[in-house]
Amino acid sequence: MVPRVPQIRLLGFKKNCGETAASAAGLKAARGDVVITIDADLQNDPKDIPMLLGYLGEYDMVTGWRQKRDDSWVKRVTSKIANRIRNTLSGETIRDSGCTYRAYKRECLENIKLYKGMHRFMPTLVKMEGFRVIEVPIAHHPRQFGVSKYTTWNRMWRAFVDLLAVRWMKSRHIHYEIEEKI
Repeated sequence: MVPRVPQIRLLGFKKNCGETAASAAGLKAARGDVVITIDADLQNDPKDIPMLLGYLGEYDMVTGWRQKRDDSWVKRVTSKIANRIRNTLSGETIRDSGCTYRAYKRECLENIKLYKGMHRFMPTLVKMEGFRVIEVPIAHHPRQFGVSKYTTWNRMWRAFVDLLAVRWMKSRHIHYEIEEKI
């Protein structure tokens, strides 16, 4: 039995709906002024949380960058290539869009609508809403729990299609400021 801690709520799906659905459900259910996302496999170190929180004074979202990844060379190389393609086509500079270790101010999430695969583009989606985003190096460790559901091939095509959708969204995004006339 899991001990009851009022600040912690466990959510689950009746069936696996994917990472973006899990992110969307968690972000929607979160009640705090600050929301932190971290994978359950403990490749990211919870000790980095205070560092992430330190940036939320100046920025609205902090996203992790696994600068020294403890992954196979194949994963590291394909990730670098994918990030380069993503940045070229989206006009971004995010070095590690696959890292979901993030801290958000609550207001960043209020107008974000997620679709399958969009968890990879949270920094872009948050920037499109006019918020300030910073990417910072975080610790990265070998996977302690679970097994990766991603391979180079199963995510390459879907991620590319999602990237085209984000590129289209950025090109069609309406940005305006209202000035009340008396």
